Amino acid sequence: MKKTLQLLLFCVIVNATAMAQKSTNVEIIDLTTQSFKQKVWNFDKDKTFKRVGKMPIILDFHATWCRPCKMLAPHLQAIQNKYKGRLVIYRIDVDKEPQLAQRFNVQAMPTVVFIGSKTKYKSELGYREYIDVEKLVETYFFAAK
Repeated sequence: MKKTLQLLLFCVIVNATAMAQKSTNVEIIDLTTQSFKQKVWNFDKDKTFKRVGKMPIILDFHATWCRPCKMLAPHLQAIQNKYKGRLVIYRIDVDKEPQLAQRFNVQAMPTVVFIGSKTKYKSELGYREYIDVEKLVETYFFAAK
């Protein structure tokens, strides 16, 4: 009976911890072409790349069937949580938004685009471990210049 109670208490603590961690996640927003034009770049208005806003942006070009994309997603969520208010991450499903993928010359997934400048961006192809994604964020957005 004592072991059963201990096990039950352990399960409750683990569950409460998991729920607390979920509630602190900063939402990563899925973009459509329309919302992309409002939040990132209105390519109907500006034919060459000219981003909207000033906050650094990460675009996660992914597909629901892509295993490396699924493996990368938690790392991007952790980056979004860590840099809350200092950068924003958007997800773009290449199967639903092929026009956006084409604009950034996305030919394989995952492709992550880092936008720190008003007129330039840098693309990184393939899965990366969390520490490598964090190094890219620091390099592209927060390195002393």
